[in-house]
Amino acid sequence: MQKEYCIMPTSTMYETERRDGLHRHEVFFGYNRQKSIKYGLVVFLPPELHNMSDMGVHFNHDFDIALKKIGQQAFTEHYPDMDFQETFGKNYL
Repeated sequence: MQKEYCIMPTSTMYETERRDGLHRHEVFFGYNRQKSIKYGLVVFLPPELHNMSDMGVHFNHDFDIALKKIGQQAFTEHYPDMDFQETFGKNYL
């Protein structure tokens, strides 16, 4: 299995590498999905934490915002010469 680019810090909330049975979740989806992939703002989640239960990030606003805050911080640290808000159109911090 090919390793996917991920700059997200290690956390108990998600995995930073794809493994069998995990779904890739782009932290910034919709019109920012491709930027999320390009800049390594992806995490890997079991189906129930992705989109297969009410606890999943697609249905749990608190979880979604928590990932976005972590993602914005990771982007800012990893790409210090880039402006997050200019790139993704919003500030989550």
